[in-house]
Amino acid sequence: MSAGTVLIVEDNKDLVQMLEYNLARRHYTPLAAFDGLTACRMIEEEKPDLILLDLMLPDLNGWEICKIVRSHKHKEISETPIIMLTALDSPGDKLKGLQMGADDYIPKPFAIKEVLLKVARQIRKSMINQQLNTKIKELEWRQRNHKEFQDMLFHELKNQLLVIKGFSSRISKIQGLGSGRYRSYAGVIEKSSGFLYSMAEEIILLSKLEIGEYPLPVEEICMEETVRQIISVFFRPAKEKEISIRFEKSGEVSKIRLNLAALKICLSNLIENAIKYSPPKNCVRVNLLCREEKTVVLKIKDSGPGVPKEEMESIFKKFYRGRNVKDKTKGSGLGLYITKTLVTKMGGTIKVFNGNRMGCCFEITYPTH
Repeated sequence: MSAGTVLIVEDNKDLVQMLEYNLARRHYTPLAAFDGLTACRMIEEEKPDLILLDLMLPDLNGWEICKIVRSHKHKEISETPIIMLTALDSPGDKLKGLQMGADDYIPKPFAIKEVLLKVARQIRKSMINQQLNTKIKELEWRQRNHKEFQDMLFHELKNQLLVIKGFSSRISKIQGLGSGRYRSYAGVIEKSSGFLYSMAEEIILLSKLEIGEYPLPVEEICMEETVRQIISVFFRPAKEKEISIRFEKSGEVSKIRLNLAALKICLSNLIENAIKYSPPKNCVRVNLLCREEKTVVLKIKDSGPGVPKEEMESIFKKFYRGRNVKDKTKGSGLGLYITKTLVTKMGGTIKVFNGNRMGCCFEITYPTH
């Protein structure tokens, strides 16, 4: 069994025979090229595991051959180990060889044992790299297949949950259903399916964000108009808890270039959380202001339990849920992670502060230019 194919590029036939003999004894398969053009053709056709390359050659010299190999479009050829063999033994020649992409440099005359040791070392290193590349490709293939299956699964889950939510909503509104208990059951099914639908959407969005598949083209938007629009969406769930949402604007807030869909996702997550964690009969405050015409600041304040000091750095982590709330309210632990990811992708920052007495405040800052 061959230990690897070695292409000897050398115009001295006696030296080629000596190298072929010793390489064959070590179970390598030696090939020979006596000029530069033949060497290039054989590299393309034979794809050797290593090249022993003389510098002073007819047609093309060793520098040119090395440059051609390293710039080859196929990785299998461009990463072929190259050991230069030459009578040019000045430090400048050695440095030039290494700069051109040679893996090692042996001046003539040389000891055959040194050549064989360096050949073995370079081929072993090359084979390890090939095995690693093969493993990486296999893992990438598995990950790609897993992602495709996961996307298909979650899209189908979303579709089925949408159907369940729609029919359960209709059932809960039927007056002649009989016992109010059944309408209550239908309401629970509608609420749970809605929660699972939102969770599936978050996971799909998250997977796209993490692999860079969620584009964020920007456009000029009116921040006040967008904030008021999102607040109006949450008037009904807030009213069910007897929570008021108060919007205040300070100063003149100019239009700003952001991704509209991403901004709406961020606002929705923060306002929904503020309503969720605030006790009934309280207030959620949304403040919009401009600082020195350089930054736009959006604050969402709730009346909830606040964030423990030791959890301030953790609440934006994926799947993290605070100890004070994880057993009291439903959630996936993805909302704040997605919010921070989107805010950051749009060039902004997000922070959280506790209030003086109760609740906490999430502050988003965007530069206006």
